[in-house]
Amino acid sequence: MFAMIMTILCSTMLSVFMRMSEGKARGKMTILSANYLTCILLASCFTGVSDLFPAAKEGFPITLILGIITGVFYMLALVFNQKSITKNGVVLSSVFAKVGSLLVPIVVALCFYGASPSWYQGIGAVLAVFSIILICDNGKKDAASSIGLLVILLLVEGMASAMGKIFDADGAKALSDQYLFYTFGTALIISALAAIVKKEKPGLPEIIYGVLIGVANFFASRFMLQALNEIQEVIFYPTRGVMVILLITLAGVFLFREKLQKKQWIAMAAILVSVALLNM
Repeated sequence: MFAMIMTILCSTMLSVFMRMSEGKARGKMTILSANYLTCILLASCFTGVSDLFPAAKEGFPITLILGIITGVFYMLALVFNQKSITKNGVVLSSVFAKVGSLLVPIVVALCFYGASPSWYQGIGAVLAVFSIILICDNGKKDAASSIGLLVILLLVEGMASAMGKIFDADGAKALSDQYLFYTFGTALIISALAAIVKKEKPGLPEIIYGVLIGVANFFASRFMLQALNEIQEVIFYPTRGVMVILLITLAGVFLFREKLQKKQWIAMAAILVSVALLNM
């Protein structure tokens, strides 16, 4: 349970730092590059530089492959999120991204890893999806939706989240820090190339926020792998998803003076009910 709590807190801080960087740091790809560089440096501290590529250890090839695939999904999720926000607006994009990160890992666990939720956990998962949709609906009208792009976003964001479960089941758990190093290293290469193509110039705000985001990002991922080793996927993913949204929403209210509509307060109550059902 400690690992899940820390995953939720670190994931919340990740979003809070990203929200704080808005208007203060302009180079998005530079921020991401600093974030991923921080992540691989932290991963190196936990593995030791001499043990980053332990080719002789059992499970190294699959760990390397899964890490690279995860890193690609991380960047694809970002790219399609940005494209969807431009095309469909932030509300629809946020709903599909968050629902994808909740549903796809559960579907993967059910179809390929024999997960078997109870009926009340199933109700809790459905309620969690409903809560996400309700709390992301701020009443603003976005651009006309492009359903194909939204579906791709849902799937890519979902697979980026589901890769943790796939590694937990098929990777070498003893190489979890190496897996994170390969994941963030792949994402660093892609984001750095994108920053160069966009001719972004790194400044102090981009570096500071990149480091803060990177620390939260790394530990959110590290604690997630620990939590998946202890908690069923059908409990972990919905609980993490709705609790992070709840805490981010509260942070928006108390830190950034954002106002909630009545239906969003109702959604927050529904989140608490869904978490209770999921953990029964």
